[in-house]
Amino acid sequence: MANSASKSPQSQRNPEGDIRPNERSHDTRSRILAAAGPVFAAQGYAGATVREICSAAGVNIASVGYHFGDKLGLYREVIHALRVARAKRFPTPNTDLQKPQETLQALVHTLLARMLITEEAAWETELLMREMQNPTPVFESIVEEFFRPLFNQLTETLQLLVKSELPTHTVQHLAFSTVGQCLYYRVGAQAIQVLIPEWQRDAHYDIESLAQHITAVMLSACENFTTPRR
Repeated sequence: MANSASKSPQSQRNPEGDIRPNERSHDTRSRILAAAGPVFAAQGYAGATVREICSAAGVNIASVGYHFGDKLGLYREVIHALRVARAKRFPTPNTDLQKPQETLQALVHTLLARMLITEEAAWETELLMREMQNPTPVFESIVEEFFRPLFNQLTETLQLLVKSELPTHTVQHLAFSTVGQCLYYRVGAQAIQVLIPEWQRDAHYDIESLAQHITAVMLSACENFTTPRR
């Protein structure tokens, strides 16, 4: 693997053979990416192995070196593809023409939708959670490209909603409080299932209901907030 990482993909022999190389190469690359995401999510970057990923993809183990250079190169591509896909499904709201209250609810709804996705791509959120807890070399780019735009919108919106001029760090605290409320419904999902009957969860714990509740809490906080005394 060390040698393959030092060569460009063009300089290596295609491990899948030379018949219709472009079509076959694209298919192999796509299969590796599709298999790698869930494996990285389940095992973490450190725990996942190239052998396991290639076995899940049904490809030659040398294919990772050919297409991505090494495991980190593959991980970077998985994160990039994940970020692009999620940005399309859950874009940062375009809220230029909305009232601040509506903007806040749209942002909270987007946060919840990103965190509570339950379809076949639920591994995406699990992978991002692992990255937050055990950062890899791609962590900073994830924060800057995926999280910062929404966080900046959130702080700007909260600044408009508070009734008095607050220091920047205090508005940031309010923003993290908003994110934290959304995040609990992800990290505390198992506890919620034990504490709350299923019929109540079905009736009152959908994304729309949670977004309305968290928005109401933060609007009240903004309206009544005073800077804590030291």
